This record gives sequence, structure tokens and C-alpha cells, in this order.
Amino acid sequence: MKKLIIFAAIVCCFASLGALSTARSIFFADSYMLRASGIEANYWNPAKLSRSSPKEIWVPLSDFGIFVANNSMNLDTYNFVVSRDTLQTADKERILRDMDGALRISGGGNMSLFGFSWGNQAISSSMNAYAKGAISEKFLRLALYGNLEDEYIFYESNNNASSIAFTDITYGMGDILIPWIPEDLPQVKAGFSASFLAGLYNVSTQDYEGYFTSDLDSGASFHQQINARVGLGGFGFKSMLGVHSEITDYLEAGITLDNIFGMISWQMHNELFGFYATADSVYAANVDEDIVDYEDFSEEIDSFSSSLAPELRMAVMYKHRYGSLSMDWVQGFRESSVTNATGRLSFGASVLPTPMIPLSLGVSLGSSRVPLKVSYGIGLRIKHTEFGMALQSFDSIIPGSSSKGVAFATSMRIGF
Repeated sequence: MKKLIIFAAIVCCFASLGALSTARSIFFADSYMLRASGIEANYWNPAKLSRSSPKEIWVPLSDFGIFVANNSMNLDTYNFVVSRDTLQTADKERILRDMDGALRISGGGNMSLFGFSWGNQAISSSMNAYAKGAISEKFLRLALYGNLEDEYIFYESNNNASSIAFTDITYGMGDILIPWIPEDLPQVKAGFSASFLAGLYNVSTQDYEGYFTSDLDSGASFHQQINARVGLGGFGFKSMLGVHSEITDYLEAGITLDNIFGMISWQMHNELFGFYATADSVYAANVDEDIVDYEDFSEEIDSFSSSLAPELRMAVMYKHRYGSLSMDWVQGFRESSVTNATGRLSFGASVLPTPMIPLSLGVSLGSSRVPLKVSYGIGLRIKHTEFGMALQSFDSIIPGSSSKGVAFATSMRIGF
């Protein structure tokens, strides 16, 4: 039983895809808003689409990134638990200690389809998938220890799942000088991008309630009910506004607001799925009887919309001949498949031991919702063409069996 519980948790953690703006952000643990240029500026800060930049194309499928992560389980813990015949109290606490209320899972996937930039404009397309979920710590504690309390109540905030996948066609324009700023002050440039979204699917928990009670007089009782909404085939829109300023020759700053008017309307096929199970006054003497009432249903529903929550990002970057340092802060306005309501701070560094071999390092500080992320990248640059690969570790400085997730990315830039 213990192996099944741990294995199911691991499978849940690594069976999801999720959110990335572009694959190359993995190189710097998402400290990338002021580093994105050319086509990628469409997704990070369109104000950086510059007339002076060379033209650039995206080779289809060449920019690819994916990550899977959770806030508690790593391979060392799994191997330790399944190698033991019985679980002691210390072993159980090792499983539960980092959950902070729930086992939270997330992931991300992004793939370039096509792109072209010229002057201060760009058009691009990519495929995106987002997912996250949570399983209450109380569920695993109940499974590992049995019912040590008289009552367990489970809430939707710690028991939910959502996933969405879509492609975009995005047009952006930048390098727009904001007028009336005195010439002796740093000039500020603005930009915007607009995306038409083609939805592939959407799955999200709509309602959840559950409890388990036990006492000597009335026996054990439990109730679980979950409703989930599914949409297939849709269309939508989102937009981004950004500003950027060269404060000095060595220092840049920028602000963006993403997912403005972001939504996808699901039109092709929509269903509501539901399941409930309940049992009352169960004693050891009647556990072999048919004591559980359960029912599942599905019904077609009208079209509905999924909103993409707005997200604010602020960044600064210090540039030097032999590299650069950056810092990004991102804050989602609410929790969704695409965004986190918990703010995140990330740092990135680029080092040029030679102009042909750029190295990258990134660190994103963790929280109860998102683990610490550390990224390592290397590239090969020849004139305006660059190819690179990156590896990222979650909650561990070095990728390995102590990581609570991994990410991998490839990137290719071709300028002319």
C-alpha cells in the first residue's frame, strides 16, 4: 500500500505540462524580461522590439522547453520509502514535512512554431500547455497514519486541478518613444503585442467537498464530491503592454503587464463531469457489505470562457562587456492555470568567457507554491546565429535525485 501511495503521488507530479513564455527563459530561471530581443520580445517586453536590431527568424520546433515539479517529493525520498518493509513515524514525516498543506504539482511546456522580426515589429506563433494541481496533505496523512482525529475536512483550495493548452499567433510593435520626457532624463520606450489564441482543451475543477469522521458511537462516515468542467476547441485573445528604458549605458529597467483582456471561449464541445461517494455509520463488522453509495455523471453544457489572469513583471539589468546581471519580479493577480498569485523573484547572469560561447546561470527563489529553481545553460554563437541548451533543477542546486523537478530547454536564433 505504501508503495502505491508514493508511486501515485510521483506519477501525478510528473504527468503534467505547464507554463512558459518562451523556452529560452529556462536558461535564466525566468529572469528574462530584459534579455528577450527580436521575436521573443513579443512575449516578454514588446518595447524592446527595436528598429536597430537585425532581422530574425524562428526555425519551427527549434525553441522547445518543458519542466515538471512539485513542492515535496524527490527521487531520493521515493527510493528511500519503497526500499523499506515498514514505514516508521520518521519515514512518514519525511514524506509530509514539505507539503505545507498540500502536495502541489505544476509543469510547463512551450514550443516555437514560426516567427519573424523586422525593424520594430514581429509576428510569431507557439504552442503552449499549462497545468497545476494540489492534493491535500490530510489525505496522505490519513492514508499513512489512519484516522487519528475524529474529523477530517477537505477543501477545494488544497484539492484541485486545472490544465489548458492553446496556440497563439502574436503581433508586436515596439521602440515607440514616449513624448514630453526632458532630454536630460533617461528616455522611455513603449511597445505592445496582441495574440489571437486557438484553444485546444481546458479542464478545471469547479466544485469539491469532502470529509471523513469517525467515533465509537456512530462509526466511520465519509463523503467525497467533485465536479470538473471540460472544454474542447475554442478561440480567444490576450495582449501585453511594456515599457523599457536605458537608464545608463550599463543599466536597463522595464515593466510589463501581460494577459490584458486574456480569455479563451470554448465552443466545440463542453461537458460537466461529476462524481460522488458517500458512506454512513460504517463499523468493522460490516466492512464487507455494500456500504458505499456512489454515482458519476456527465452532461453537455453551454460554451464558457477561461480567463487568463493579468500578470505584472518588473526587471532591471546591469550590462558589461563580459556579461550581465538581471533581476525580475513577477506577480500574478490571482491563481489560475497560467499564473500564481504568489510573487516570485528571480536572478540571471550571463558570462562570455569568449564571444562564441555564452554561459548562463539563473536562480528563482522558492515559496510554498513554487520550489527554488536553479538553471545552467551553454550556447554556441557565430555572428547572428546562436544555439543553446539549458538544464534546470527544482529545490536543489545541482540536478539529480534530490531535485523536486527538472526542466530542459533548447533554443536557436538565426539573424540576418
